[in-house]
Amino acid sequence: MDIIRRILLLLIAYVLIVSLNIVSFGYLYYKHDSIAFSDRIPMSNRNINNLPFQEAVYFSGITYFTIGYGDITAVDGIGKFLTILQGFSGIIVNSTFTGMFVYYLVKRSKNILITNRIFIRYKKSTKRFYLSVRVGNKGRALVNVNRVLEIFLYENDVRNRRFHLSQEYYYFEKLLYWDIDLHAEENKELLNYLKLALFNDENILIRVSIIGTDIEAGELMFVSKYYTNHSIQFIKEYVGLYKWKGHQRTEINWKDFQKIYKLDHDLIEDFRNI
Repeated sequence: MDIIRRILLLLIAYVLIVSLNIVSFGYLYYKHDSIAFSDRIPMSNRNINNLPFQEAVYFSGITYFTIGYGDITAVDGIGKFLTILQGFSGIIVNSTFTGMFVYYLVKRSKNILITNRIFIRYKKSTKRFYLSVRVGNKGRALVNVNRVLEIFLYENDVRNRRFHLSQEYYYFEKLLYWDIDLHAEENKELLNYLKLALFNDENILIRVSIIGTDIEAGELMFVSKYYTNHSIQFIKEYVGLYKWKGHQRTEINWKDFQKIYKLDHDLIEDFRNI
């Protein structure tokens, strides 16, 4: 629907600009008395009566679209100049809008979603806590996806990046759950920053970025979202968005994309002791 809306808006703009061009040049032809019916031009006298304005607009229209029936023609230098000028203006407008139409037909909509909050997710199956976000893709699949997590601290009014984590994911179809194991030794630094934010009210800024390539158009996609220490929430699970019927997935319910199941308070206290 985003593509249709963009194309309709572009089409409306094109019609308005072309109409303005035709009416404007029609007025100039009419004002300067520079065109006439071809079969009414005297061989020895070019001083003829001006055509009606609607005929001037008609001539302007066929000139813009380079049709040139020959029933009306320019009778002096000004008319010939205006005819050539309008022809060039038509080429410029048409080529510009043709390029824009192609661009918007191919251009991918901004349809990559990231949850509005960043979560600390407890998985009962592993009895571990994970830093987690859910990413949704409402468009074509992405390949060569790079997921980036960064943590910034403010020091002397300067925002400095203190943590960086990047992971590759080769194929992203519709939904991606990025769960970072906070019990893993390599993520101890990340765990410490999260504890500072949650229990010491440290003013940290977290940025999650998704970078990938559209599988059909080859267009590079980038989306990112920022989270403060107040955007961190404990959950036990995300609300499901679809079900499997054999090998077929039901239609994804994007309305529930942000919905989660909160974690019990007792388990939140266990997070302190990791």
